[in-house]
Amino acid sequence: MATQHKTLADRYSESLATVVPMETPWEIERGEGSYLIDRAGRRYLDLVMGIAVNAIGYAHPDVLRAVSAQAARHMHVYSGSGYQEVVVAYAEALREETGPDYRVFFGNSGAEAVEAAIKLARLHTGRPAVVAFRGGFHGRTMGALSLTASASRYRSLYEPLLPSVYHLDYPAPTRLGLSAGAAMEHVAQQLSQLFLCEVEPSRVAAIVVEAVQGEGGYIIPPADFLPWLREVTHQHGIMLVMDEVQAGMGRTGTMWAYQQAGIDPDLITLGKALGGGLPLSALMGHRDAMERWTAGLHGSTFGGNPVAAAAGLATLQVIREQGLIARAAAVGASALAALEPLADRPDIKEVRGRGLMLAVEFLGPDAPAHVQRVIAESLSRGLYIHPAGVRQDVIRLIPALNLDEDVLLGAIDTLKQVIADTAHE
Repeated sequence: MATQHKTLADRYSESLATVVPMETPWEIERGEGSYLIDRAGRRYLDLVMGIAVNAIGYAHPDVLRAVSAQAARHMHVYSGSGYQEVVVAYAEALREETGPDYRVFFGNSGAEAVEAAIKLARLHTGRPAVVAFRGGFHGRTMGALSLTASASRYRSLYEPLLPSVYHLDYPAPTRLGLSAGAAMEHVAQQLSQLFLCEVEPSRVAAIVVEAVQGEGGYIIPPADFLPWLREVTHQHGIMLVMDEVQAGMGRTGTMWAYQQAGIDPDLITLGKALGGGLPLSALMGHRDAMERWTAGLHGSTFGGNPVAAAAGLATLQVIREQGLIARAAAVGASALAALEPLADRPDIKEVRGRGLMLAVEFLGPDAPAHVQRVIAESLSRGLYIHPAGVRQDVIRLIPALNLDEDVLLGAIDTLKQVIADTAHE
């Protein structure tokens, strides 16, 4: 008797945990540049890029060559087994982008980098507490999840989480309903009250923050926020940890988003685009902290996998050689200008962006539903976009850094039409 034909979706639901919500009905066949192609051969312009993972698109020939060459040498050797050229070379290249005082620890995911940052900050300072911000996303493993505060559903059912973690509001003007200046004053007052009423600053090991909140809605803080935070942490001997997992690798128009604030963090967490499409993360830290991490105090079986390091190094070389960081700033400015007319709509709260992190925030009680309608209709028109925001009331655009400008602007025209067509359905 012939077995009943099953769809790929049926096979998926029978064999894989369905804890990750499936966003589309696609059966994805392959990726080419900035496009995903399904099994029926239909092409979709991808403005999600694996959530900022594929910084230079799919199947870039330089990355494929690097991966193939390294895989032919060896797929994996534990990083403590011996010295590997490609791993050292990538660490050297990353230090060129931050400064010679930094050292690198490679892991597998952004969450793992955040876990490492928590451990190192506690070890280095001898203090237990960590401060993070509402709207921030730092991962879903238990330590990283304790810092994450972009959605209660991520945290629910997993309590108790890591103790001695405290949250402040992020100075997000639209979220708080305040001007930029008032939002800063609000957060400064919260921190003062935290130190006065809940935890002495001498007990705080680290403050962990995103220069641009990602999952929280592509929130760009007031210009004086990060310099003020750096001053506070210096004053109290607290380590400043910059989470660059989503905003890093040139996306905001500088290599790291924090660089636009002119500050020097103690620790930097990296991930997503770092591996050129393969799982790779890093914790970068000043030498004085990294030297406290003596042999055996931390480790990772797959951290610094040589194939992922080869893909990441090749990606970084493309970004450098093609001037994609400056291009992200220029193309991002053009894209933001094209989005600006949306701000005149009564159902749009704000249009914002930094480089090629672009966002449209919707207004009103219907905003989350409108976002979902826009995403679904855009997909039907061959455009893949993604939600964000604590209410899921934001559409974020995360294009490849090398996407043709005219293609991006055409996609924005499509998006604007879709927003109009799906209003008040």
